[in-house]
Amino acid sequence: MKPRSLSREECVSHLSSSRYGRLCLSLNDQPYAVPMSYVYSEGVIYLHSRGGGEGKKVEYATGNPRVCFQVDSLSGEKWSSVLAYGIASLSSDVAAKMKMFEIFTKKGIGGHGGKQFNAEDLERMPMTIWEIRVEEMTGKEGIW
Repeated sequence: MKPRSLSREECVSHLSSSRYGRLCLSLNDQPYAVPMSYVYSEGVIYLHSRGGGEGKKVEYATGNPRVCFQVDSLSGEKWSSVLAYGIASLSSDVAAKMKMFEIFTKKGIGGHGGKQFNAEDLERMPMTIWEIRVEEMTGKEGIW
């Protein structure tokens, strides 16, 4: 089977049902990709990273907020892949942390041992919340 393009609805379905993907960044002509857990909700990809606004991911996104997020799947010989392009905004405030954990919980994605967090817990957590507003997405599927 020749690879075929996925419709926007198929891309959204794939982004909504997957749990892990690759965050792709670029700064000063240097690419960087890192696997991350995520959740997609209402046109936004939500991620979180440890550290209080430090690290290579944060450095790259601060210098160039235009990012790409890639998810794929393989079932038998059938493969599919979706690329979502957008602009990342980063925050470490409690409201952003609460929103992200609420969305992860609603989607049934645990993490952190399924623990529930209150505002005081989240205030102390050195964590960066990523929101990628998806501007464009493309996808393909095929058979090996």
